[in-house]
Formats: sequence, structure tokens, C-alpha cells
Amino acid sequence: MSLNKNKGLLFLTLLYPLFGFAQESKTTEKDSLSMQQLDEVVLTGESKVMSLSKKLFAVGVLNQKDIAKVAGNNLADILNYNLNITVTPDPSTGRSTISMFGLDGQYVKVLIDGIPMASDNGMGNNIDITQINLEDVERIEIVEGSMGVLYGDNAVAGVINIVTKRGLDNTHRWQLQLSVQEETVGSEYALFDEGRHIQNAKLIHQLSDKTSISIGGSRNDNAGFFNDYRGKNYVNIQDNAVVNDSLRGMEWNPKEQLTAFGNFNTSLGRHNIFYKIQYYDESVPVYNHYVNGRLDSNTGMVNPTALDENFDTERLMNNLNLTGPIKGSTVYNLSLSHQTQKRYYKQYVYNILQQGIESIIADDLSQSSEIWYSKGFVSNMVPKSNFFNLQLGYEFNHQTGFDAIATGEYSSDVVENTLENYDFFGVADFNLTDRLSIFPGARFTNNSQFGNKLIWSLSSTYDISNTFKIKAVFGSAFRAPNFEELFFYFVDSNHNVQGNPDLDPEDGISLFLNVEEKFRLSDASMLKTALKSYYFDIDGKIASVIDVDEQDRNLFTFDNVDRSRILGFSLENSLIMNRWQASLGMTYLGASTIVDESTDNNSDYLWSFNLQSALSYTVPSINTTLSAQLKYTGRTQIVQSGTDGTEVGQTDDFTWMDASARTNITKDLSLTLGARNIFDIVRVNASDTPTGAHGSGGTPSRLFGNGRSYYLKLLYNLNFN
Repeated sequence: MSLNKNKGLLFLTLLYPLFGFAQESKTTEKDSLSMQQLDEVVLTGESKVMSLSKKLFAVGVLNQKDIAKVAGNNLADILNYNLNITVTPDPSTGRSTISMFGLDGQYVKVLIDGIPMASDNGMGNNIDITQINLEDVERIEIVEGSMGVLYGDNAVAGVINIVTKRGLDNTHRWQLQLSVQEETVGSEYALFDEGRHIQNAKLIHQLSDKTSISIGGSRNDNAGFFNDYRGKNYVNIQDNAVVNDSLRGMEWNPKEQLTAFGNFNTSLGRHNIFYKIQYYDESVPVYNHYVNGRLDSNTGMVNPTALDENFDTERLMNNLNLTGPIKGSTVYNLSLSHQTQKRYYKQYVYNILQQGIESIIADDLSQSSEIWYSKGFVSNMVPKSNFFNLQLGYEFNHQTGFDAIATGEYSSDVVENTLENYDFFGVADFNLTDRLSIFPGARFTNNSQFGNKLIWSLSSTYDISNTFKIKAVFGSAFRAPNFEELFFYFVDSNHNVQGNPDLDPEDGISLFLNVEEKFRLSDASMLKTALKSYYFDIDGKIASVIDVDEQDRNLFTFDNVDRSRILGFSLENSLIMNRWQASLGMTYLGASTIVDESTDNNSDYLWSFNLQSALSYTVPSINTTLSAQLKYTGRTQIVQSGTDGTEVGQTDDFTWMDASARTNITKDLSLTLGARNIFDIVRVNASDTPTGAHGSGGTPSRLFGNGRSYYLKLLYNLNFN
């Protein structure tokens, strides 16, 4: 059970008055083709404003129906099915991060309503996607291709935008939505101490045709994954002595998450105002596998203890968005945000026999950041011209804080740092013909650490026909060092880990090509095919290095020493036919990495193959949708530093499959039953990781799943006036 259980009980007590109501109205929007469907939509925060995004980028949309099919509670639950996105969990920290087109989370920007989300080390990048709850989400937009001009540094592989639901689209004034979800974690389940237990509540009020408010909250209690470990209260005592068999603790540490939010949306004439406040709290206890078997001096009996830890993350977000016309069809978009992120670290001695904390070793604020953010732009600045148009904008980011357990040498003194960005950007639209357009763009960025830099892009669209279209994006592969890489400081008698404030941004080129054709097979059937190719060449890639400090001690830090190239090809197909929906996609990706460009090493491409498919069928007579998703992740290889220079590390291939059935029991009550990880994946052999499965002492492996799991979700909606 999470150490944060009391917070969870308080949270539920506050929400209890809402549980006297109930139910969700049937959604009437049409099912998407699949989770790989690509529609031409405009990013929220730019809705009805930013026509360039709609014309330029291939945008995948996951709507509420897609989320409901798989009972998705957080972003990790749903992105795992995307062909070109890989979700990588870390069982020790509980974090799950993503890679896109072979580039990790540092190269993907995550937005909430067009505003970058604060994380442990910056704005919008390397986000723990398990921390993003989906109960308040209208849709998820996945934009592919380099978007550095529009969204700044680190939007190299693409952008994921989480769009908040605003108001009600029916004739009712009130809507109360409640849901309960119970899941096994592998074969493990108990009402409190095993499995996954999720509760959600949301209340929406449509005050008028133009104004709505909503409030809600969620609790996700993941009790962790034992996988033959014995839990926090296990100890092996033989002959009044502790035998350290390394079976205490858990394979996957437990995690409890609480989310609360409030939204306000209104229109004043032709101007729209949207405000969102969200609070998030997460507690992750870490149970030490090693047990201290000291003897009690009074009784002479063994008194086993363990040195355990707890990480508690708190985040508060305030986002404001204003949109409207300036004159005629020339429109503005203004976003303002204030976000705080704090991580608390506690280390304590846990008495196993007494099942309580014996003493606290450390109780510190280990990471803190406060972020002020603003972005504004004006679109359609030349509305009367059919040949030329223009968008101009600015972006401002001010971050203060620290990231370390100790930020003063051999002390706990806190040294705060500041990171600022002042950016100005513009994108032009040249319509050379009715079918051919080009979009040159540039962003000038001034950063408090590395000075002035230029991000550029040149994009083009060519509509061969109304259904056959080509999009190309060519631009900078620009990534700025994050707060941790610049300022992390953890120095004591046993550690010497420091950021490098002299880091330069990574740069290079990126190329993304999308060729798409739609085939109307009949009035009720459509086939969509997209062929994609992408290439990234990144110079001065930031990597962890070992150096020597002024006192001749080993210094673990960061430097611009590597070079990375990625070349890939994808083919994606989606079909809608009466009550059937299906998709099939495959990608072939090659990665070439030069570790430390000052040394000689192999720069050949290492190739991998991935495949994704999905199938669903709706049975109208019983209001039920059956669906299944399968993803094959091929063998991946990376070049890494070894004891004798560089070497190739490998992670074996594996196949992941989920299936579910969603039915409307009544017009008000829906039930979703499903199974995750049907092929029972837990660990995958991986020679690029130093440790293997516990007790094996053999082949190193990486933890990807917690075994075959089953879930049940009940959702109830009450609509009333």
C-alpha cells in the first residue's frame, strides 16, 4: 500500500458528495479509423486560428472513443499502440517516457492545450506520461515532423498535444461523470494491497450557450508488481540471523497518483477565454532489497531493518488562453501559464518486524522549479492575398529552481539557477499554384545560457488530387540542454555528479516526408494509406561523460560529444468498412550513433522492424464494441561505451497484444472488460543494460511489463438540467 494512503482517503472524502449522482451520456461522434488515423486538424490553442498547422503537418488523432476502447486512464495506456512511438517504463522510479521515430523523450514536445507541460527537468520534454490523466481529455493530437519554428527547441521528432474537453455538446446543463476501474497487475490482485485501483469524478455545468465550468479529480493507486519478490514486510531469519536473499521489496515499485482540476470556458463576442487549473500529487515508495540484520542489545534477538526511500512529486498548473479576431479574418492567440513542480525525497529506517518507520535519515526538497510562460502569435496577416500570407509570434519562458539532493559541496545548501528564453518566430505561406504551397519559417531564440540561436524550416504541400497529397518538412534538429543537464549538482563524500552550464545546444537537420492517398471503396467504406520517410542528423549530441574535477576526483557530467543519425520508412493503412475498423502499419528504422566523436568507432546503421495492427467490430444489437491491438517491437541495437571502447548493445524483440469489449448496459451505464499484455511479457533480454532479473544471475534483461493483466471499468453519466 502506498505511503500516501492518507492523502488518497482525504481526496476521496472531498469528492464523496459527487458520488450521489451518476452517468455518462452516449457519445455520438463517429469512431475513428483506428489509433493510427491521420486527420487534418488544427492544434488546440490554435483552433480556428492557426491554418498553417492544418496545411503543413500530418496529425494523428486519438479521440474519446479510442481512449474508452482500451479503458485508458493515463497517456501511457494509449500511446503504447502507436506505430512510431515506443513507451519505455522504469520500474525503480515509476516513470514511463516515450521515444518517437527513434528519438527519446528529449526530442518530443508534450503540450496541454498548446502550452508545454512542466516536468522534472524542463518544459514539455522527457515527460513521465503516466502522470497525464485522461479523464478530462477531449482528444490527443500527435503531430509528426520537426516543429521547432512553431514550438521552439526540442520539438524535433514531433509534438503531442493533450486537448481539454470544453463544455457540453448536448441540450443538458449539467453532467456528472463517475467511473471505477479495477485491474490486476499480472496475476496479482487484492482490494487494497495488490493490483491497480482507479476512481474518477467530473462535474460539468453549462452556465449559458457561451460559458461552461467543470471540476473533477482522479485517484490512481497502483500497488506495484511483486513478481516473486515478497514485499516490504518480508525478511528471511534463520538461527536468529538475517539471510539476505534479495527477495524483499518489489519488482515494480508502487505508485499513488492524485489529480484535481478545474476549467472555465467563455466567449465574449467573438473572443474566447479558457482557463485551466490542475493539481497533481504522486508518491512512489522504494523498498530496499537489502536487509540490515542487527541484534537488539536488550533482547539479543535479531531486529531487521531496511533503508527505504519515498519520492513525492507535486505540480500546480495555471493555464490561460485567449483567442479572437483583430480585424476581419486576422486573428490572435495568446497563452499565459504559471507552473510549479516540486519533488520531495525522504530516506528512512523501516523496522520490518514492527512494520513502521524507526527513524528518518533525510527529508528534503530535492527538486524545485517555478515556470512563467507566455506565447502569442497573429495569423492570417495578409487576408486579401491569395498568393502570400504570414504568421508572426513570440514565446517567453522563465524558469527558476534547482535539481539535486545536495546543491552545495558536502552540504545541503540550495543554490537556485535561472533559465530564460526569449523567442520570436514567423512562418510565411506562398501559394505558388492551387495545389502547391511552400512555407519558409524561422525562429530567433535568445537563451540566458547559450545566447542567440536560429531555428529554421522549409515545408511544402502538394495536392496531386483531392485525395492524394504530399507533405514535406525540412528543418533544424535543434535541442537545447535541459535544466538537469545544465545545473544538476549532487556532491558529497560518495557522489560527484554535476551538470555542465557550458553545454551547447544540439543541432543538425531533420527531414520528414508524408505521401497519403484516400480511397473511397463505397458509401460506407474508406481505405487510407500513408507512406512516410524521415531522416535526422544530430551533431554535438549531449551525452553522459566521466571527467576529472579540480581535486582529481572522477566527475560524472554531460558534454556535446556524440553524433546520431536516424533513417526510417513507414507504411500505414487504415480501413473503415461498415461496422469494421482495421489498421496495419510497419516501420523500418536504422540508427547510427558515433559515441564521442573524438574516437574512432563504427557508424553503420543498426536496423529494426516494428509492426502495429488493430481491429474492432461493433455489434449494434447489443451496443458492444470488440477490439484488439497488436504491436511487434523488433530487435533494437545501440552503440554504447564499453570497457574496451564502444560496443553494440541489443534488446530482443517482443510482441504485445491487448483486447477488450465495451458495452452499454443501459443508456447511462457502460462496462469495459479487457486484458492487457496477453502474451505475458515481463522481461526482455537486453545486453545494453547492466543488470538481469532478480535471482537469475544470468542474462541481463529489461523490464517492459508486469505480465498478463485483466481490468474492469464501470462508467456512469448523469445528464440533467
